[in-house]
Amino acid sequence: MIKSSNLTWIVVSDLKKAREFFVKKVGLKELTYAEEFGWVELSGAEGGSRIGLAEKNDIDGLEPGINGVITLTVENLEASCKEFQAKGIKLVGEVMEVPGHVKLQMFQDDDGNYLQLVERLETE
Repeated sequence: MIKSSNLTWIVVSDLKKAREFFVKKVGLKELTYAEEFGWVELSGAEGGSRIGLAEKNDIDGLEPGINGVITLTVENLEASCKEFQAKGIKLVGEVMEVPGHVKLQMFQDDDGNYLQLVERLETE
């Protein structure tokens, strides 16, 4: 079961440059900056949905400027992956984990758009 959808992220070629653009020029509020993971998370001044910036890497193969990735939060990633596979949904790559934070699994819709299942590991 999908619990929520509160993050959409894009791939950028230069994380520091994109961070400066979205914070200083666009005016978004920085929530997280994790240079070691190539990740910035932003929101508007009043919160709401979050925007993630992921630096291009060799792991997921996504290119800058091509696709925004919609995330769907689930209670149990492994169970959701099994359910998706049983329904014929194409999972892409392996489960990735940011220890103590999240587990992630990419998948594609019938048009090849990338989406991502997210299981939050930290307690809020």
